[in-house]
This record gives sequence, structure tokens and C-alpha cells, in this order.
Amino acid sequence: MDQPFLYSRYSDLQRADNLFVLEEYLRLLRWDSSPGVGRGGPYAVLDIGVGDGRFAVEVLVPRLPGKCERFVGVDSSEVMVKFANQHYKSRHMEFVQLDIASDTVDPSLERSFDHVFSFYTLHWVRRQRQAFQNIYKLLKPGGDALLAFLATNPIYDIHQIMASNEKWKHYMKTDYIAPYHKKKHPEKQLERILKQVGFTKYMCRLENRSHQFHGVDVLRKSIKAVNPIVSNLSEPEAKEYMDDFMKEIVELPTVKIEKINNNPETITINYKLFIVYALRPDEE
Repeated sequence: MDQPFLYSRYSDLQRADNLFVLEEYLRLLRWDSSPGVGRGGPYAVLDIGVGDGRFAVEVLVPRLPGKCERFVGVDSSEVMVKFANQHYKSRHMEFVQLDIASDTVDPSLERSFDHVFSFYTLHWVRRQRQAFQNIYKLLKPGGDALLAFLATNPIYDIHQIMASNEKWKHYMKTDYIAPYHKKKHPEKQLERILKQVGFTKYMCRLENRSHQFHGVDVLRKSIKAVNPIVSNLSEPEAKEYMDDFMKEIVELPTVKIEKINNNPETITINYKLFIVYALRPDEE
């Protein structure tokens, strides 16, 4: 996802879900004075998959209680990190390139954060166990994490269709389907990973969600903003790819399209969102 300007304009779905998560689940985090460095005083926050940085600056940080002394946003995209630093870097806020599923993390970041957040990122990660192992390492003892990512979405059905299309399949070198899409009992699979990497207290919940796109063009640009294929295509190829992608979407039975009078079509997509809370033990 290397299109920060497009993503900044067409990420209403992600923004709405992120707000929902903060309103409903931010209270789970340990903001009290329980044992652990940073509890009840200045604390450090990590945001994984920070993207263009806009949501972190405008929504996440203002909602954090107390004093956030250090905020680090990380993203695997060099383009996104550069954009975020150019627009939002400050004395207490920085943005760093980091792949959360890499074999190792920067030792200077290990055991550094009281709270870890991640919104709409972990569904891109194939190496789920490694990602959660790294999240565990990045947390201070007694630190906790609040994570939200897609479990299932009809858009992934289109990715599967496009991957079998002779015209496009050679561009689909990576599996972009969310790891838990259409899996039975995905909560149990994820709970097993959390336990294996060392978390002692955790919650995995699936939330049924829906979003309305007001107009086909809005849906198209929202998909293009996060589509991992289009940035590897020429402009004519990208247009043709998105044309084919949109043709498949309107045929999906799980996508509802309504048009009333002369208003733009309203496209409703239903999906499931993973909400995860995880606590690293105080002492080890």
C-alpha cells in the first residue's frame, strides 16, 4: 500500500472502524497505576501499520489519556513513512520503517512500549505467529496491545478470482488473502498463537461490521488506495485491472447495490473485524 495521498482521501471505512474500536475497547488497556514502568505516568506508544500518519495524529493520540511521552508509528512502506514524517513528525512523535513480521526487530525498540496499537494492518501479514512474537518483544513487561484487523471481507473473494484470471495471475505473486478469511473458528486459531508467544491474558473477538460507499467511484478509489497490485502496473494496466475488479464486485451476492431516484448508487459491504487485546506479564 504505497499511495498515501489516495489513501488519505479514501479511507472512510478504516477510519469508521478504527473509531468504533477506540470507543468500545480503549478502556481495556491498563491506564491505571498498576506495577510496571510508565503506569500512571508518562508512557510510550507504538502504532503498527501507521500508514500516512493522519489517523494517529488526528484521532488516536488525542484520545489517549494521561501523557503520551513518546509515540512511534511504524510501517513496512518506505513511501508511507516518508509521507508521515514530512507531515506529522514532532518532538514526541516519529515514524520508522519496520516490517512487523520480520525475523528480528531493532533491539533498541524491544521492551520499549507500554501500549501497542495496530489498525487495519495485520490482515496483510502472512507470518502471523512471527508478527505476534514481535509485538510481544516490543512491549514492556506489563504492557498491552489493542489490535484490529480484517477477519473476512468479500473483497478477498475478488482477489481469488483475479488470481485465476489469465490476464492478471502473473501479477499475483503474493497471497493477499487475509489469513483468517473463511476459516472455521478463527478466534481459536489466534488465541493459540497468542498463548504460544507468551501472552497470559488476551481477548479475541469477531465484530460483524458493514460499510456504505456512496457511489461506485468512491468504492473504486477506496479499493485502489489499498490494492497491492496497482502500484506495480502501468497507468493503462492499472485502469484495466480496476475495471475488471469492479466488474467482479458488482456480481458478488454479498455486495448490495441500491440506487434511489437520481442519487449515486449506495454499495453496502458486510465483513467481520477481529478485535484483539493482549497483555504481556508484568514480571518474567
